[in-house]
Order: sequence, then C-alpha cells, then structure tokens
Amino acid sequence: MRLRPTLPAPVRRHATIALLTLAAIAGARAEPPAVPSYAVAMTVDAHGEKSAPRVLAKAGEPFAVASGGWRVEMTVTPARDGDDVWVAGKILEGGAVVSAPTLRTHLNEAATVRVGDGGAPFTLSMVVARRP
Repeated sequence: MRLRPTLPAPVRRHATIALLTLAAIAGARAEPPAVPSYAVAMTVDAHGEKSAPRVLAKAGEPFAVASGGWRVEMTVTPARDGDDVWVAGKILEGGAVVSAPTLRTHLNEAATVRVGDGGAPFTLSMVVARRP
C-alpha cells in the first residue's frame, strides 16, 4: 500500500532537468575570487649602490629586480591574517644564490633583509601595500 503518491515519470524527468539547468546557470555565473595585488616599494643598497625600485605584483606571481650584479626574485602571498603577507624568494649575486629569505610582514610596514657582513653588505628593505 502506498502512503504517498509519486509524480508521473515525465514530470519527474522535466523537474530534474529544470533543476540541473538552474544549477549549471548559477555555477557558470559565479565569478572567480579576485586575486589580491600589491605595490612593493623597495630600497636596495648593493655594496654602496642604492636604488629604489617599485613593483606591482599579483599574489603568488613572482617578480624580479636587478641592481648591478645583484638580482632579487620574490613572490608575495597573503597570510591568513588579513593585514599580513609572506614575502619569499632568492637573492642572487652574479647568478649564485646567496640567500633565500622568507619574511612575514604587516602591510604598510617595512621589512628588511641584510646579506653579508663587514663594511658593505647587501640590504633590501621593502614596504608591501595592498592595491585596490
């Protein structure tokens, strides 16, 4: 004995097709999440040669800056905290990696890496700001 009547097969089939079509349309219209981008203001002191490069970088995409025989390759990614970012990369001199720093820093605050000792170390300072 049936307690509840079921819909006829063609009605169920059409209802299922309509629901699947609506779900596909809703999924297709969803925009992918925006990838954050950052403005990175750097100050480089490469053995007395100073420069101040500025870079616009998308989260997770590497960028590079060169000064004299030095090259800095970095990637900025957001940290779980909304006001922090990770800056990771390599510092190369004459093509050889001399340091591979990973820094966690607050947005809009200076972070500094110093390589070498003695009279003229390589110094990289940077301030990372979120771009709208």
